[in-house]
Amino acid sequence: MLSIESFQAKVTCVHIKSTLKAAPLSPSYLPMEPLSCRGSWHPDFSSQAQGGRAASCQPDQGQGSHCRGQGKAEFPHQTSVMEKKDPLVLVISLFAFAFGVNVCMGFTTNRFRRSEEWDEGPVSVLSDSPWISTSGSCKNRCFELQEAEPPGCRCDNLCKSYNSCCFDFDELCLKTARGWECTKDRCGETRNDDNACHCSEDCLSRGDCCTNYQVVCKGETHWVDDDCEEIKTPECPAGFVRPPLIIFSVDGFRASYMKKGNKVMPNIEKLRSCGTHSPYMRPVYPTKTFPNLYTLATGLYPESHGIVGNSMYDPVFDASFSLRGREKFNHRWWGGQPMMVNPLREIDKTVGQLMDGLKQLKLHRCVNVIFVGDHGMEDTTCERTEFLSNYLTNVEDIILLPGSLGRIRPRSSNNLKYDPKVIVANLTCRKPDQHFKPYLKHHLPKRLHYAYNRRIEDVHLLVDRKWHVARKAVDVYKKPTGKCFFHGDHGYDNKINSMQTVFIGYGPTFKYKTKVPPFENIELYNVMCDLLGLKPAPNNGTHGSLNHLLRANVYKPTVPDEVAKPLYPVALPSASDFDIGCTCDDKNKLDELNKRFHVKGTEEKHLLYGRPAVLYRTKYNILHHHDFESGYSETFLMPLWTSYTISKQAEVSGVPEHLANCVRPDLRISPGNSQSCLAYRGDKQLSYGFLFPPQLSSSAEAKYDAFLITNIIPMYPAFKKVWNYFQRVLVKRYATERNGVNVISGPIFDYDYDGLHDTPDKIKQFVEGSAIPVPTHYYAIITSCLDFTQPADKCDGPLSVLSYILPHRPDNDESCNSMEDESKWVEDLLKMHTARVRDIEQLTSLDFFRKTSRSYTEILSLKTYLHTFESEI
Repeated sequence: MLSIESFQAKVTCVHIKSTLKAAPLSPSYLPMEPLSCRGSWHPDFSSQAQGGRAASCQPDQGQGSHCRGQGKAEFPHQTSVMEKKDPLVLVISLFAFAFGVNVCMGFTTNRFRRSEEWDEGPVSVLSDSPWISTSGSCKNRCFELQEAEPPGCRCDNLCKSYNSCCFDFDELCLKTARGWECTKDRCGETRNDDNACHCSEDCLSRGDCCTNYQVVCKGETHWVDDDCEEIKTPECPAGFVRPPLIIFSVDGFRASYMKKGNKVMPNIEKLRSCGTHSPYMRPVYPTKTFPNLYTLATGLYPESHGIVGNSMYDPVFDASFSLRGREKFNHRWWGGQPMMVNPLREIDKTVGQLMDGLKQLKLHRCVNVIFVGDHGMEDTTCERTEFLSNYLTNVEDIILLPGSLGRIRPRSSNNLKYDPKVIVANLTCRKPDQHFKPYLKHHLPKRLHYAYNRRIEDVHLLVDRKWHVARKAVDVYKKPTGKCFFHGDHGYDNKINSMQTVFIGYGPTFKYKTKVPPFENIELYNVMCDLLGLKPAPNNGTHGSLNHLLRANVYKPTVPDEVAKPLYPVALPSASDFDIGCTCDDKNKLDELNKRFHVKGTEEKHLLYGRPAVLYRTKYNILHHHDFESGYSETFLMPLWTSYTISKQAEVSGVPEHLANCVRPDLRISPGNSQSCLAYRGDKQLSYGFLFPPQLSSSAEAKYDAFLITNIIPMYPAFKKVWNYFQRVLVKRYATERNGVNVISGPIFDYDYDGLHDTPDKIKQFVEGSAIPVPTHYYAIITSCLDFTQPADKCDGPLSVLSYILPHRPDNDESCNSMEDESKWVEDLLKMHTARVRDIEQLTSLDFFRKTSRSYTEILSLKTYLHTFESEI
């Protein structure tokens, strides 16, 4: 049943799972506003936090924000929906329409067990719930505010979760006896107030008809049978200030399910074909329900909002959160309730009921509808399980959150022998057919944004698709049946195509019959706030990056202001005072080569999209060269960025033997603001590499520019294998395949792994006594024309971008075959560490693509794009 009063709150969210038995849940149980675009409170639980911390996000003038915990958490007063004045999201099932918007519904029964529940006891009863009798009645007790004490049965809004409802709860409280649809024999029925919805002659005037009343009883057409129509302006009944928003979320709706098309899902297919859609929407990692639902509602990564998994342990709370435990209802965690996947036809039927009901209320040209999933789904069985007991001798000493990803912590917090580094070492590359890869959490790919939170265990296992990980066999094959309880799962790496989910936008505010590029679900929060005309709370999304979904842009992003202006140093006439411990065999040519410092006019060639801006206070210099441009930092003694353009015809040349160890002083930078070769001679664990590769120099003379000390960067010898292969082989390949490329590369410092640029003072806390700050990562941005028939330096159409954030480590243990030739493993390593340009900008406090003929919205969309190297869905 739908009524216009149901839409007086401006946002309604529907999250569908399988085997639903409806029960209302008062929103007063929700401790926070999952979607409150003004004055929202979002939790942040950083690794260093000593308690709950309010998220303090750093906005960056139209490009989104990044949140890090600051201050002490203040939990807001719990208020009911009717007391709230700002729009908010209510999580409801299809049955909730019978009760208006002040309900949160959709509980599950008889669902399959999920992989992360292997150690949590029986499926059917909450492990920490006392036995409760179901005898007794809900007469005059429906949705009572007080819980009945055991062993009495309950009629409150949580009784379904605890299997404690009185026997007549469905009949009296949910009024499910006659179902939710009209049939021919019900048309014109005598009104019965015990029915959930009505088919009586007066139901239209009273606003409580079943959604198909007009179709069955009055001969109207179903919404799905009507032609697509372009809704250029909202057509809303009196009393609506702006179009309401309905968010319809389906658990586990893999993007490829849309290939079933009109025969299986005619209603969803019509939403897709008549509205705005993307090939897929990328969930956040881990690709689990709770983290992604809360990300949709807040625009925050799990490491920022604190819901880091369906199951988790908080060392400060000393409490565990799980799918079935009571603790998930404690407001200190969050607000929400899970459900399971419905068959596609049932989901589509629900969408049809929704749209028919909107049409019946004359709201189908008024309401905006967002249809999304929380994550995809992958085939898997218990037979494809890795057991840690085959790798470790002390599995009884650890707790593993098992399944499609693994998180390990000590069983006892007082275990002084527990060492995460030892655990990772003992799990690394142990078997040739190993189906998981262990990481210390701060070594995980930066694109996952899954490190800076105390609830994320120090040891993390990335599991191969279709596989699981568990401590030992008894954790999977439970006694006495010894059977496997599942045949599919999710939670894997969020770039895997089977984890991608669906996005459809339909309504007067969305574009008509429009396909847009894929995007990440953190971006939807800002769109929802735009649809409601509200200012978003600080979040991890990039506001304005999805403007191309909407008919009219509500929010106009602006290019961030440049904070540090560069200097343009002039070379000194003599090198006599430049003793930096470096040598170069061709000393006779140095005077001639030093004249090259006066080169001009190279910006147009090598800075195709403008000079990167520095968004923090520092001193740096622009250094011109024939083959590249650099932004050299006197604070870090190395370039913040180096940019160069390589044509399709460029050749890779070797370095002459007499130049193998050549490093030249740069007369534009004083010795006090430059590195010294002596620092590398005294450190056998550290070497150096080049940001611009000498092998790609355009001439023999230009090669000497690449040997300037202002072009070198500190590098571990093991990492040089990765970097040299990237520069020598992959850059040339990209240039050949893409008709030329522009490359920008540089260092990243993120010692506290919060995903933000480290200040010099922060770096000193982690690197003591080092004359040269050693980066934690290096980045590379490779840009070309999307149309490969156009050269990169003459592109007048959309751009294409590949980006990497490569971990700078003293070993290559992440790649088990790193002892083989680099062609066998380096490219796979780069694909694992693919990243968005926005990730690089947050980690460097730089701003790229500032000078281009493209719209800024198009540039933001480019910056938030992730090249996954996955096959098409």
